[in-house]
Amino acid sequence: MNGGNMLMYKLVAWASFIILVVVTVYGIAESNYVTGEPIGKVWVDVYFPFPPYFAQPVTYFSVACVALFYSGLRLWEDRISKWPGWFVAFLQLVGFIVAFSAAYEVMYNFMVWGSLFVIACQKGVASVTCNPDTLSTVYPSQWSLVFATRAFSALFVISGYSVYFLRKYSSSSLI
Repeated sequence: MNGGNMLMYKLVAWASFIILVVVTVYGIAESNYVTGEPIGKVWVDVYFPFPPYFAQPVTYFSVACVALFYSGLRLWEDRISKWPGWFVAFLQLVGFIVAFSAAYEVMYNFMVWGSLFVIACQKGVASVTCNPDTLSTVYPSQWSLVFATRAFSALFVISGYSVYFLRKYSSSSLI
């Protein structure tokens, strides 16, 4: 990898890391000292920098996770190429299992979200505009569907790409 690409990946990795730290500290502080709500709900209830039209902290968090992971893989590419084949194969297996689990979770969340949205709009439970961001599951605990769907979508992309990426270093060309 040439110096220009390496510098770009380092800048993206550092910017992503800083965004992750800032969003996490904000969520913890807001959750513990202001609202008392779970961090996932705090990350969904705020739009920044142009409320209510731009993005929520959970969006910044999921995008920063994907960008940091991708940049980290590219920066560590030479080191990863020296890992033993059995370890790379094991990581591929784990990545494939995590990708399946994350994809299942995203599909499940969309089904639950859609069902709750229809019921809330029919009963007038949601806001006047039937905002899907206001819906959450209550079993087994309150879980923001926006937070869960974005987090698991990022996990799906990260694990799916890791399987693809590690294929290059696997002793077999099979996924």
